Amino acid sequence: MAFSREFRGNPLTDEQKETNRIKSQTRCRIEHVFGFVSNSMNDFFIQSIGFQRAKGIVGLINLVYNMCRYEQIVRLKLLPINKL
Repeated sequence: MAFSREFRGNPLTDEQKETNRIKSQTRCRIEHVFGFVSNSMNDFFIQSIGFQRAKGIVGLINLVYNMCRYEQIVRLKLLPINKL
């Protein structure tokens, strides 16, 4: 799933541009999470013994990210308000 690349004399087709755009959107969403963890939470360095403990630590890190993201969504009023 690599990006298509344009070379001299060989421009990208519209289909290749569209697939690159879709891949870029997905990649951006994923990399923002890793950027948050590495910048705000003193990097993603896990020092534990055992797969289960490491899995638990990753789960807690993800939970903290989700709570921070939820707070940001509420603070910036990004959720549409459903009027019943």
